[in-house]
Amino acid sequence: MWYILRIRRGSILGDITNNPPAESDHARFYRMVAGNSSDAAVEMDQARRILCVNPAVTDLFGAESARITDKDIAVLLAEDSEAPFARKLSEHLQKAGDLSTVTRERFSVDGRHASGREIPLEVTLQAYGDPARPRVLALFRDLSHRKQISDTVRAAAESYSALSEATSDAIVQISENLQIIYANSAARAMFRHEATTLAPNDLAILFPPAEYQRYRDQFRKYFMIDDAHRKESRLENVMEVLGRREDGGVFPLEISFGNSRNVLGERILTCIMRDITERKRTARKLKFLAYHDKLTELGNRDLLYASLKHYLAQAGRSDQVLGALLFLDLDGFKRINDTLGHEAGDQILKEAAKRISGCLRDSDLVYRFSEELDPDRNPHEELFRFGGDEFVILLTKLTEPTDAGVIAERILDVVAKPYDLIAASTSIQSSLGVSIGIALIPQDGTDAMELIHRADVAMYKAKETHNSFVYFTSELHQKVNERLEMESGLRTAVDDDALRIHYQPLVDATGDIKGAEALLRWTHPTLGSISPAEFVPLAEETGLIVPIGTWVLRSVCRQLRLWNSGELSQFYLSVNLSAKQFNQPDMVDQLTAIIAESGVDPANLRIEVTESCLLEDPDEARQRMQQIKDRNPGIRIAIDDFGAGYSSLSYLSELPVDVLKIDQSFVTNLYTSRHNPKIVNTILALALSLHLDVIAEGVETEAQLHYLATKECGLFQGFYFARPMPPEELEERLKALKPT
Repeated sequence: MWYILRIRRGSILGDITNNPPAESDHARFYRMVAGNSSDAAVEMDQARRILCVNPAVTDLFGAESARITDKDIAVLLAEDSEAPFARKLSEHLQKAGDLSTVTRERFSVDGRHASGREIPLEVTLQAYGDPARPRVLALFRDLSHRKQISDTVRAAAESYSALSEATSDAIVQISENLQIIYANSAARAMFRHEATTLAPNDLAILFPPAEYQRYRDQFRKYFMIDDAHRKESRLENVMEVLGRREDGGVFPLEISFGNSRNVLGERILTCIMRDITERKRTARKLKFLAYHDKLTELGNRDLLYASLKHYLAQAGRSDQVLGALLFLDLDGFKRINDTLGHEAGDQILKEAAKRISGCLRDSDLVYRFSEELDPDRNPHEELFRFGGDEFVILLTKLTEPTDAGVIAERILDVVAKPYDLIAASTSIQSSLGVSIGIALIPQDGTDAMELIHRADVAMYKAKETHNSFVYFTSELHQKVNERLEMESGLRTAVDDDALRIHYQPLVDATGDIKGAEALLRWTHPTLGSISPAEFVPLAEETGLIVPIGTWVLRSVCRQLRLWNSGELSQFYLSVNLSAKQFNQPDMVDQLTAIIAESGVDPANLRIEVTESCLLEDPDEARQRMQQIKDRNPGIRIAIDDFGAGYSSLSYLSELPVDVLKIDQSFVTNLYTSRHNPKIVNTILALALSLHLDVIAEGVETEAQLHYLATKECGLFQGFYFARPMPPEELEERLKALKPT
């Protein structure tokens, strides 16, 4: 403390100054200084001779007062400080003048300890006494600790500066009045500022004006709320804002905050800033991939659901909204994909997507993905790829329901145009159609899944005629409900004992019954008797045909065993295997096990398969047929509905089949089509050349029977002889006719 230097005139110091020096000055000096100051005090004359010192001098310099009294003050100074001290003393005495006013001089020097080490000192000079022979009081304060602190602070600052310059993140420190007080080189580079234009400066220069106004108060909160309490205050440690470069360019910015105080106790906010442009771009790309089909870049199912739900919510708030959902399926796509390969299929899908997009009314036709689904910015029509060869269009602003039909007509026209494809390095032109189902919004529903389902139902109705569009109707809805009820009933039909097997006789030209074909029948508890033409395709589609087919096979084998063990030892039964059942990996094992389990003679069992079983993999089908015959000696295999499919006649000779069944369409129309007799004759001739038996299906008239018999057809089946009947009725007929 500087107690002695703060005493004004009239005080002890004033008395010394205004009275000539006397022998009692030393005592007065000690009373004034030594008793009231912890600093080292030295009294000297204008020649720098030490007159007296206080005890603190010994503590500071390690020198006894007796050894330095009458010595030059230089004994207490480092060599480099002697000249500066002498100059400061001279200047001070000149300023002090007649000593009528109190004048102090304060400066820094290096002192010298008795051990030889240097001591950083702060010196305060005060001249007093007789102007002719002035005395000077020098107070020395040890700055070693302060210098140590200063060096530590400087080292920390240099370390922080080096660290902040080494990081790639921008670091900016701001004061409580939102002034930039520090910015590293990464910050200058990010914002493209020169060092002099970034700090010191207002924080506002780093943000667009509107963005700064929006977040300025939040920036201030970070000064007052430290990291530990931000969560309680719902203040995030990290925030995303828009930054602004010196050239005016705007970019996304992430800022992390940390508050602290400087050595003066002032609050400082340290901001770590990152340019997240690339991160945002990557996030947008990932989001695009998550919500878009990779092949066509159209919105996928997830985006369709999100967009449709958003639109339906909007439509629910207004009774003026009219929209439509169009469900599209490409007719003939599977044929092209299977025959020409997936590469050609992909070309079709991309070109079809482009053509369909071109039919929509908005200039930006394919759905544009944005982070927020803003109805004011969305296009009027949005096109999505639903999966496979299916597409969905959301029409959001229609004037009339017929507007959807107008767009559907355009789509039908453009999709039907030929496609130029490259398959196996060969240019090929191919064509296909499209079936379109239309569900109106909100008339046909206000639930996303319900609308998609209803548009899908209408599309399947359109597929019955191909290359057409159909609006969803209540009648379609009723049929769908019936179909769902039928599917539900079919799933429990086996367990509920609701399925029945009827048998239709196979008759030779003399009228003898040689065998019978097992035919499935089903009576639904509420829908009544259902035609196999309705429920068998449904069973195929749902996969229920496999367990149902197994049940039929097991039931037929038990019935055959029952008949063969009596008087009908040579009687045989024929049972159909669906394509799905035939292609099951364990089909041969299962068939063999059922035959063994029932104890039936394989020679009295015939397996019927359709040509569709052969189309997927003819080689595999041939091998499977051969396995059936090898593991069940005597069993016979028939090709059902022969002539209605697309099997190769040349390949037929390689199949281990025994019987051809002429499709009933050729027999029924035998006299109404000039081509059918030729087809029938060809099949009979083919069978004869391959040593195959022939069964004609669908014989309903005597004329048909007569024609076929004269062409050496061996067996016949049809209403002319008998309709399918329960096993009890057939058994009675067999006993009455006593078949051979």
